[in-house]
Amino acid sequence: MPFFPSDGHRRGSARLPLIVLAALGWTPELIAQEATSTQKTSRLAPVEVSDQAPAQEPAYIQADKPAATGKLDVPVARQPFAIEVVGESLMRDTGAKNIQDALLYSPGVYSGGFGFDTRVDSAKVRGLDPSFYVDGLRYLYGSYNSVRPNIYALESIEVLKGPSSVLYGQAELGGIINGVSKLPKPTRQGELWAQVGSYDRKQVAADITGPLSEDGKLLYRLVALKRDSGTQVDHVDDDGFLFAPSITWLPTDDTTISLLMNSQEDTGAISAQFLPAQGTLLPGPLGDIGSETFVGEPDWDRYDRRRNEVTLFVDHRLDQQWGLVFTGRYSKSEAETREHWAATGEAPAADGTINRVIYMDDKGTEVKNFDLRLKGNLLMGPTRHHLAIGVDRQDALWKQDNTFRGAGTPINVYDPVYGNVNYGVLDPEDKDDNELKQTGVYLIDHVEIGRVAVSGAVRYDDTTSTTLGVNGVDTDKDDHATTGRLGLMYNFDFGLSPYISYSESFKPNLGVSNGRTLDPTTGEQREAGIKYLSEPLALSVTAAWFDIEETNRIIPGQDAQQLDQTGATVDGWEIGVKKQFGNLSLLANYTKLDAKKDSTGERLPYVAEEVASGWGKYEMENGLRFGAGVRYLGSTVGNDYGKGADPKVPSVTLYDAMIGYSTGPWDFSITGKNLADKEYVSWCRGQNGNVIYDCGYGERRVILGDLRYRF
Repeated sequence: MPFFPSDGHRRGSARLPLIVLAALGWTPELIAQEATSTQKTSRLAPVEVSDQAPAQEPAYIQADKPAATGKLDVPVARQPFAIEVVGESLMRDTGAKNIQDALLYSPGVYSGGFGFDTRVDSAKVRGLDPSFYVDGLRYLYGSYNSVRPNIYALESIEVLKGPSSVLYGQAELGGIINGVSKLPKPTRQGELWAQVGSYDRKQVAADITGPLSEDGKLLYRLVALKRDSGTQVDHVDDDGFLFAPSITWLPTDDTTISLLMNSQEDTGAISAQFLPAQGTLLPGPLGDIGSETFVGEPDWDRYDRRRNEVTLFVDHRLDQQWGLVFTGRYSKSEAETREHWAATGEAPAADGTINRVIYMDDKGTEVKNFDLRLKGNLLMGPTRHHLAIGVDRQDALWKQDNTFRGAGTPINVYDPVYGNVNYGVLDPEDKDDNELKQTGVYLIDHVEIGRVAVSGAVRYDDTTSTTLGVNGVDTDKDDHATTGRLGLMYNFDFGLSPYISYSESFKPNLGVSNGRTLDPTTGEQREAGIKYLSEPLALSVTAAWFDIEETNRIIPGQDAQQLDQTGATVDGWEIGVKKQFGNLSLLANYTKLDAKKDSTGERLPYVAEEVASGWGKYEMENGLRFGAGVRYLGSTVGNDYGKGADPKVPSVTLYDAMIGYSTGPWDFSITGKNLADKEYVSWCRGQNGNVIYDCGYGERRVILGDLRYRF
């Protein structure tokens, strides 16, 4: 799985004038304006600083708004499917640094199960892996080869739970986690942000938007960020920058065209050290191995990633009933990995010494994808139809070169001494590349007949997966699938909406095991639930029971070169409550599920079958605000290597808090995660006989201080 290893520039300062000038350099329209008429530019409306900060969301309730993941302009509360939306308010109040942080208080989601991670955002949705999208287009292809989305560039994060292939083609059974990008707004506004925190974290950012022309037909937005940070692991940094300028053109009242450019870079090393079970989960020969332990080499280990992309959004209204929506993206990413880890399955010797594996790899991706749909909103007799007829395309190539894995030098995990890299063993070689081409056509119809809503969709996908052999021999694998979903909801006039639904999923698999190609992973979900949304927006309640069946799930085989396929089932229930009592905002979530492997009945690995969380915030009239939260993460197990799903990783309860103060355009806040600084093991790979493989720690205490100036 992508979280496990397979069997720069630092200390720069950022200043707003330099950022803004850089943004102007990225915008051809502005360059032309400057060259032809500085006078015209000077007539733009000046930035006005108000004595009050712009209004924020009064609560965490988002169910009254449509979610981009649904591809229809239907509010979440009126769709017979489970969708969770996390807005900027909750992300800021809880001090979220990334997507997995932002989902810590979401029902049905087990987020951050692999602890603090500089690689990816880890999350399980209803016990299964989700697919990661941004703006409705797939974001990740492969593993260890891209930059995770920076949440400062996102307006919100959406979770569409359960099989969702009918909307997005090939997708993991857990569903879709979709980031919604910040785009230009017609009102001039902005934010300057500075952050300091644990592990010498320093971060500055700016988010500025407004009109570029006097008539308001040309808008802009600039989102920029620079971070310089250490982490809880010695010698592992988490540095990065984000530069995301965008322009919106409104040529007519019926047409909106936006162009978003996004350049990101993250540098540092891999935080997951894959430490031995002896000294983490189990007693070690010299006691516990600290969560700060780095088993690599500071002058060798690195994990540097770059990603550049351009996304085009077009929304054109044809008439009062029909419109066209297009989203297309071109992206290119590169990743350079140099890494050591403790030899898997070995225990430290009596003096604390353990063997290491040395690993190197260079990966890259080039992706072109788009989604084009015709949307309709029309009356037909007693029925109202929200329609979408669309086609989407994915064309992705991911490369793997300069790869080597071999025996490194030993290290003492209790008293590491660095500077002993086994350069002589390195003999890198190129690996097979992979290419994916997929075309899908779909039809969605959400029908409202009085208080009854019937929502259905059907989709056909044609996929070709190609292994581009380094020996010059390419292997194609064609897969075709028709998937669907159907939901029924009844909307009572007092805000209660019970529903039932059925959905399917399909995901082609690359690779060969035991001389045969892997079959596609498929699945289906049955769900029944209720949604309640009060008027006005003071209370939102969601509750759902679900049953998911997965076929041809890929699992590790009995030897390192083998993959097996089996089935799995997940059934459970979840509940989420959001309540606004005047200045008090509350949310509470609980998830209970039973996730089993079909062939053995053993638990699925790396999944907490019970998760609960609660968060509250109180805002005083004098500008002070306070927040506190608690998170319970149930036990997990490792992978079943034929001897049972072991070892068991104990449950843990964590506490978070926030305090803030706003006055005029200024806002100051301090957030804390894992306030008790609990050092806990969050996962172990598995056990084979008496051999327990590696384990990893959860995230330690993180305190962040934020200063924002809004205008």
